[in-house]
Amino acid sequence: MIKKISAAFLILLLCVSITLFIEDYNHKSLIPIGVYFGDIHIGGLTIAEARNELSKLTKNILLSHITLTFDDYKWSFKVSEHLEIDVNKSLENIIAYTQQGNVIERFALRQRLKRIPWTVNPVLILNEDNFNNTIKKINEVIFVEPKNAFFKIEADKISIVDDVEGQMVDEDELKEKITTNLWSSNRTLRIPIKKFKAEITKENLVAMNIREKVVEYSTKFNKSQKGRTENIKLAAERINGYILPPGDFFSFNQVVGERTRDRGYQEAPVFIDNQTVSDIGGGVCQVSSTLYNLALLANLEIIERINHSLPVSYVPLGRDATVNYDTIDLKFKNNTDGNLLLAAEVVDDTLTVKFFGKEKLPFTIEVISERVKTISPPITVKEDTNLPKGEIRIKQGSPGYVVKVWKTYISEEREEKVLVSTDTYNPTPTVLYSGVKAVENHESQVTQNGV
Repeated sequence: MIKKISAAFLILLLCVSITLFIEDYNHKSLIPIGVYFGDIHIGGLTIAEARNELSKLTKNILLSHITLTFDDYKWSFKVSEHLEIDVNKSLENIIAYTQQGNVIERFALRQRLKRIPWTVNPVLILNEDNFNNTIKKINEVIFVEPKNAFFKIEADKISIVDDVEGQMVDEDELKEKITTNLWSSNRTLRIPIKKFKAEITKENLVAMNIREKVVEYSTKFNKSQKGRTENIKLAAERINGYILPPGDFFSFNQVVGERTRDRGYQEAPVFIDNQTVSDIGGGVCQVSSTLYNLALLANLEIIERINHSLPVSYVPLGRDATVNYDTIDLKFKNNTDGNLLLAAEVVDDTLTVKFFGKEKLPFTIEVISERVKTISPPITVKEDTNLPKGEIRIKQGSPGYVVKVWKTYISEEREEKVLVSTDTYNPTPTVLYSGVKAVENHESQVTQNGV
């Protein structure tokens, strides 16, 4: 009995296999029912029939136009100017998918496609140059440059100007929409937009907790010196708005950058080798010196600072900070537990720098310069060929100084004096010019006439 059942099962299995094989063979040259090319059903067609139909269809599509819209704007372009449709490659993809697996798997796939159709996106070849040119034209209207939020200061009151979100054409989504709608009757597409946030948002600035002015310091300059004035303004613009997080270092050279003619800096007086000469960027040291005093009053940690070789007029002795790009820098550290916003402005003949933070210092700082030694100018004798022999012309030098700078901390609980620095300023020599020019001897000649 068991042998009869096994034989019957084998016969049945053989019949089913033969049936599946015949059906598979009959359908192998046909595209399965349920396969769509875009919106067009190509199931039941032979490969040759499908290729013929698709060639006709794509020819008409390539001659059509697609209209892209954004608000009240419209752009229209011919499909063939931007795309090519690879019919053969598209059919190869269909065949590869529907012919995969064994006889049973292919049969199961054909049955599934009858219930759940498969839409095949055509293989498109994009004309990158034309497509990019179209995107460029559209972005001329759509593109919005993101703008960072920033602190606004008016009469020492601080507020935040909101950031502006950027936008541009979402190229990837646009390509997908064109591909998806290429076979439908709807050829008018709304342009997809990609939004992107500014690098610094209002939320970022609010989180910094910068609320009030902590300290300020000002210096005066001679605004009739045009080159020097312009240099001061340029350097002040570079540091204005700089945010120094807690624990971070401020480098004047890094923030301000190189002082070159290409960057707008002009010639003005500078100190080189104990002499005043003209050079590009003269006056920038007034900005660094003003900022140094601000850092002292804010009780920040001074990391690097060098005084000038000669005294300057815009800050007290010992309270200047010379800088030279790549060699001499002013550096200090925000050793507080809050963010500091640096503001700098030039009004008329005054440079003012300010720090804003979460709160004022719990004490007052006074910075005092103490002249501990005066260095007399040396005397130098030089010959002057334009000065008559025996005469002397004197060019008076200036003394040098040794200066100590102190910080006094004043609060209700205490008053403490701390040494900040000891600086030396070189004297300039008094020069005695001795005349060596020979003096001509004019003798009068007398002519006597006979009587």
